[in-house]
Amino acid sequence: MISDLVESTDKIRKAFERNDLVKLRQLSNGLIEEAALKSDKVLAQLSLISYSLQKLLSKPHIIETQKWAEIRKTIIFSLNQASMHLKKKNFGEFKKELNGISEKVFEVDSSMGNYIANIYEKAKIKQASRAYALGLSLMQSVSLTGADEKELLNYIGATKIHDREKSIKGINERKKFLEGIFFE
Repeated sequence: MISDLVESTDKIRKAFERNDLVKLRQLSNGLIEEAALKSDKVLAQLSLISYSLQKLLSKPHIIETQKWAEIRKTIIFSLNQASMHLKKKNFGEFKKELNGISEKVFEVDSSMGNYIANIYEKAKIKQASRAYALGLSLMQSVSLTGADEKELLNYIGATKIHDREKSIKGINERKKFLEGIFFE
């Protein structure tokens, strides 16, 4: 578990350092799927951070300012610190670093953003919606991400998530799949 968190944190940092928006989005999506599967709020927070960093990097009015180099350096440092705290099994300090990164994103977007709705709050709605689409209940999705329930309902209502047909595998298909994993 700890090694997976270290690996995910390091992947986010490396993608952020390389300004790799596609990788940050992929990491975010993978992390929210894993968070939904495991009901893990820490993985969900890493997903939100990855999503938010990708959004920050996509905003020219933010990354082209003189302040950006210092902001970027601070976020990279915090991601490094988070990873280091995990390696030392200091989970409390790891969470503090994640909270600090979340606050930094909120602060940057509030002071430099063009929109009233904050990137981090949008990330909560977007990723809660994704968790809902993966089969979590509305309340489980809200609990996992910290999204506002009313905003999530509005977002889901404006999407076509509920229109998608779910592919339901029968018990025999699931059994064969599991046998293939464990007995090959």
